[in-house]
Amino acid sequence: MPDGSLAFRRWLFLLLTLSATAAAVAKLWSVLQADGLTLGETLFLFLFAILFGWIASAFWLALFGAVARLEGLRLLPLIPAPRGDGDLKSRTAILMPVYNEDVARVFASVQAIHDSVRDAGERGFDFYILSDSTDPDHWISEEMAWQQLRRALPDANIFYRHRHRNAGRKSGNIQDFCENWGSLYDYMVVLDADSLMTGETLGALARLMDANPRAGLIQAPAQLVGRHSLFARIQQFAASVYGPTFTAGLAALQGPDGNYWGHNAIIRMRAFLQHGGLPQLPGKPPFGGEIMSHDFVEAAFLRRAGWDIWLAPDLGGSFEEPPPSIYDYLKRDRRWAQGNLQHARILIAQGIRLPSRLHMAMGIMSYLASPIWLLMLVVSALSLVPYGAPAQAGDHAALLQLAAATVILLYAPKLLALGMILREPLAVRAHGGIGALLRSAFWESLFAILFAPVVMLAHSWYVLTILLGIATGWGPQARNDRALPLGFVIRRYWPHTAVGMGGAYLLWRFAPDDLAWYTPLLAGLLLAIPLVRLTSSLRLGMAAARRGLFLIPSETVKLPVLERAHRLLAQPAQETRNFRRLVLDDAGVQSLHLTLLQESPPPRDTPPEKLAELAAAAKRRDTAGFSRADWIALLSDPNSIASASSA
Repeated sequence: MPDGSLAFRRWLFLLLTLSATAAAVAKLWSVLQADGLTLGETLFLFLFAILFGWIASAFWLALFGAVARLEGLRLLPLIPAPRGDGDLKSRTAILMPVYNEDVARVFASVQAIHDSVRDAGERGFDFYILSDSTDPDHWISEEMAWQQLRRALPDANIFYRHRHRNAGRKSGNIQDFCENWGSLYDYMVVLDADSLMTGETLGALARLMDANPRAGLIQAPAQLVGRHSLFARIQQFAASVYGPTFTAGLAALQGPDGNYWGHNAIIRMRAFLQHGGLPQLPGKPPFGGEIMSHDFVEAAFLRRAGWDIWLAPDLGGSFEEPPPSIYDYLKRDRRWAQGNLQHARILIAQGIRLPSRLHMAMGIMSYLASPIWLLMLVVSALSLVPYGAPAQAGDHAALLQLAAATVILLYAPKLLALGMILREPLAVRAHGGIGALLRSAFWESLFAILFAPVVMLAHSWYVLTILLGIATGWGPQARNDRALPLGFVIRRYWPHTAVGMGGAYLLWRFAPDDLAWYTPLLAGLLLAIPLVRLTSSLRLGMAAARRGLFLIPSETVKLPVLERAHRLLAQPAQETRNFRRLVLDDAGVQSLHLTLLQESPPPRDTPPEKLAELAAAAKRRDTAGFSRADWIALLSDPNSIASASSA
């Protein structure tokens, strides 16, 4: 690929994708139209065109990424400000939004990032834990953990704020910070509760922003690290081996029309304050109300206002954790599916640039692809096209060519990415050596074949329920490795097994000659329960690591920020206690809580008579019947706390 203009690369990509799709559709049409197209065959041809174009675009994206790396294309054509003496003239707020998260993990991550910034000699960074927690035990535990962190780091600028109404969820949490404290800072770095970033990376991002005043946001791709279940290890390996090639392809085609992935990015505060606010969509969820997948929309609004959005694929030093199990992965996808489908209403918003519309369209298609695949498989099974035995040998050869082309487009991106790793000796050693790398890639590919039908069925169900008007909530994500109980897995995934058994029976009964074509699909569904159960296992994940499978650089090369976070997390944690009762019984906890209430006064929306009733019951320690809302009301009112206190 020549190092030509961005426009040239984009037009070439479009031409290649459309040409491959047109050739495949023409080949299939020539087979189907021989004896006239039926309605089912016409529908099949239409669905095939959509899906072939989708997988063709992924193939060419990977190829562009591989060629860009081979030719040394500058994927981030920005020059950072000089390092100087380490003192940045700009100030950056590092934001950690939390919502009922594991408190020890959150504060271990914040301290690890702070220590990395300090060790890198960087200055100009302040830290904010922005709590939206609605569980009173989490709320009070966060306050105590923050006080403990301040004592451990007396010279650090680490602040804590609890928001009493979590309107807008994470995006509302960030917006609240920007409106109240944003004027103090030039930039902000938004993290997730499982994010880690090194001091070197944070300093590099700030210098890039300093030297490039048109940059509104720079996204640092996050490497998956830190989890040990078998499923998480497979995901970490796949992201480490295949991810860099795909992100290189994205960067080569996006240029300044990039996207935002919701965390591990630096954002110019002035740009976000002026243009990053999100509207409420008309109507009710799932398509109306608060925008759930806020990041794509915020990037689109910044780009509409003329700010450049960049992806920095070679920066490094940016990390997050994967979900620990298939169940947790798909549970997160349900929320993302609703958020991405909401973007259909923003695609037509006035002034949105075409690349931003394409980002949102691709996000929508990432979930619509599953029901389209499912529908195409059903149509093909009913009409025995293309998997049925055709009348003419030439037709049979054409269908085999199409099947081969589809398989090549699906798996060539992985082979390209694997080839890119194999040409770098240091990267090969970081993944355990050539043998370990190839064995891991083989087992990951086998897992992906079995996993794909499970995802297809789950995503199809998500899309159907969303179209039927069923909205989902926004709960905290599972962050810890855990082996899922067999009974739980059976209750959740018996429908997948039932669909697989039903499909296998119908094919055996009515089209036995075509059963072999459906074997990969049926195997994934029939094995869904053991697949979910076994891959959630921490024991199997550790066994794979001992055998050199699914190793990633963070396990074979020292990664100080991750090691620091794990050491801090391994320290004795706060004793599991009724933290809400401590506000009433412990003078120190009560004093801290009242001070923070004074700094961030809660809304007074509980009737006085209700507060008096709660305070009287709490004074008698008759709180067994208190709901979460009762505790929140009591702990939000200083007078009620004083009335019920024994401290």
